[in-house]
Amino acid sequence: MTLIASEMRHTARLRREVAQRETALYGALLDDVNFLRRRGFPIHSELKGGRRLYRVGNRLLDPAELRAVAARERRLLETTTPAL
Repeated sequence: MTLIASEMRHTARLRREVAQRETALYGALLDDVNFLRRRGFPIHSELKGGRRLYRVGNRLLDPAELRAVAARERRLLETTTPAL
């Protein structure tokens, strides 16, 4: 086994672990989280008073609010992207 092959397997394993952690943290919101991150929003999951909330930038949001932010960003993207 070469060093490069070993590093590639290690990298693939780390990526799988990160994907599993993110799926556990964000669940059904993962698509919205990934979309917002690609748009430049920092997003973190937090427990506050026994509830799972999401810090989007400097705002602490519940799941419905996070989805609303993602929907708004998608609408903004549609209006600024020229049709081909």
